[in-house]
Amino acid sequence: MFDKEAIEALQYGGGIKEANDAIHGQVDSGVIAMPEHFKTLDLETYMQVRRRARGVMTTHALSDFATYTKAHAEEGATVFVDADEMSATAVLNLGTAADPGHTDNRAKVQLKRTAAYAELKAHASGQAISQLKAAEFLEDWTGYVQCFNDQGAITLPKAIAAIRKLSIESMRKLESSEQSLSASKSAFESVQATSAEPIPTTIYFDCEPYYGLESRQFVLRLGVLTGGDKPAISLRIVKQELHDEEMANEFADLARDALGSALPVLIGAYASR
Repeated sequence: MFDKEAIEALQYGGGIKEANDAIHGQVDSGVIAMPEHFKTLDLETYMQVRRRARGVMTTHALSDFATYTKAHAEEGATVFVDADEMSATAVLNLGTAADPGHTDNRAKVQLKRTAAYAELKAHASGQAISQLKAAEFLEDWTGYVQCFNDQGAITLPKAIAAIRKLSIESMRKLESSEQSLSASKSAFESVQATSAEPIPTTIYFDCEPYYGLESRQFVLRLGVLTGGDKPAISLRIVKQELHDEEMANEFADLARDALGSALPVLIGAYASR
């Protein structure tokens, strides 16, 4: 009869032989239970070739993304366009419902913002910025900007001068009424921003938002904030969500054109579980 030590020695020796056979014979599974704590080890490192392709290819160029995707796409591969990130991810080994893939072999293209659009987003977030910052923004991007108010177009030099020379005027009015049996008082206070030049209320900013997308016109609302010691400016892009939706659709159409009928292109994101 075998004692405990003999049984463990046999088990250990059998495990060593199995591991050695797996390394040199490259078993189909590529995974084996080792004697020590019976942990599973991936033996792919010792194989002459990898079991399957996996990794992530990244680029800013849609044409290179399309070339790589078409060359490495497996059955069921699909491209997902993320409207929020303005990126597209090709899941190359998505597989099918009958034969699902591991979804860990991917290609991703991230569209790059142009310098003009990056500056627009930085200044036109709806948050308060200083007069100087707003004026310098318009000066830096003169060829992209048109300014208007209720009376019509304003030349850019006058619009910039108006923003630089803003001042706050405060007016307080007190009314008092005395009657035989009653008395009332009311106070009115108004704060107004004024300038020697006409103040623009609407700004058109024309630019190509992302490399590869068509140029589009962004309409900005200009507001003057008078709550502090100095006036501040707020710039807000009108219908920003609509622009994002239209740009995502344009991007998806470009991806479909670049890929042809090789892969389906969907708007959305994919997460493995």
